[in-house]
Amino acid sequence: MIMRFDFYTPTEIVNILGERLKKQRLTLNLTQAELANKAGIGLSTVARIESGDGGTLDNVIRLAIALGLINEFSTLFEPQPDTIKDIINQQNLRQRASKANNEK
Repeated sequence: MIMRFDFYTPTEIVNILGERLKKQRLTLNLTQAELANKAGIGLSTVARIESGDGGTLDNVIRLAIALGLINEFSTLFEPQPDTIKDIINQQNLRQRASKANNEK
């Protein structure tokens, strides 16, 4: 079952992902120090991310690579069309947002 994050706060999502990171690390029988070394980041960074205290996107990507999970990011921010019109509109992607939509 895929968990959706629609109704979670950013803090809750960070905590959930930190717990998942820890479970994945333990599944692979790695210590925090071993994972940190494999990812090329500090031990305290791994501990901070696992505890839900956050981390940079760069460090999260390094951890995903070290755990063999980088392809989990392949659809992140990828537009998901709902209709044929959405598919057609994806062919003509905007280069930037208009001011009218942002001045509310």
